Amino acid sequence: MEFFNFLAEHYRAGGWGMHPILVTGIFAISIIIERVWFVFIKSNVNAERFTREVLNLIKQGKVEQAKALANRSDAALYRITRAALSAAGGSMRDIQDAVDEASLSELPRLDKRTPYLAMLGNVAVLLGLLGTITGLIKTFAALGGASAAEKATMLSEGISEAMNCTAFGLMVAIPSLIVYGMLQGRVTRINNDIDASMVPIINALAEFEGKA
Repeated sequence: MEFFNFLAEHYRAGGWGMHPILVTGIFAISIIIERVWFVFIKSNVNAERFTREVLNLIKQGKVEQAKALANRSDAALYRITRAALSAAGGSMRDIQDAVDEASLSELPRLDKRTPYLAMLGNVAVLLGLLGTITGLIKTFAALGGASAAEKATMLSEGISEAMNCTAFGLMVAIPSLIVYGMLQGRVTRINNDIDASMVPIINALAEFEGKA
C-alpha cells in the first residue's frame, strides 16, 4: 500500500505530462503481453526435432502421418510445413510456391505490432521531455511575480514536476525498448529456423515424388 501511495504522490507531482505518458505505457504493456505470449509461448517449438521427425516420415512414404504431425501446432513452422505437405504430389516448383505463399501469410504475424513498441518507447521519452520543459517554463514564468518567500516553494514544485515527468517517461521507454529488442531477436531466430527446416523438407518431398 505504501508503494502505491508513493507512486500516486509522484504521479500527482508530475503534473499534466504524466497523463499522456500513462496512456503510452498502457498501450506498451498491452502490446508486450500479447507479443510475448505469441512469440515466446505460442511460437515456441523445437524446430530441429520437428524437422527430423517430418523428414523421417517423408522418407518412409508416410506423408499423411507427416501432415498429422504438422497439425499439432499453429506455430508458423508447422503451418508452413502443412502447406508444403499439402502440395506433395506436385512438382518441386508447386511445393516451393505453396511454401512461399504460406510464408507470406505467416511471417508477418511474427512481427505484427512489434514495431509499435519502439515507437511508443520513443514517444514516452519525448513526452517526458515535453513535460519537463513545460514544467520549467511555467515555474520560471511564475517566479517573476512571486515574493521572495514563495520563490523557493515554486521552484521546488516546478523542478519536482519536471523530474517526475522525465523519470516516468524513462520508466515506460526503457522496458518497451528492451522487450522490443528481445522480440526482434526471437523473431529472427524463428525465421532462421523456418528457413533451415523448409529447405530439406522441400527437397525430401521432391525426391519422394521423383521416386514415386
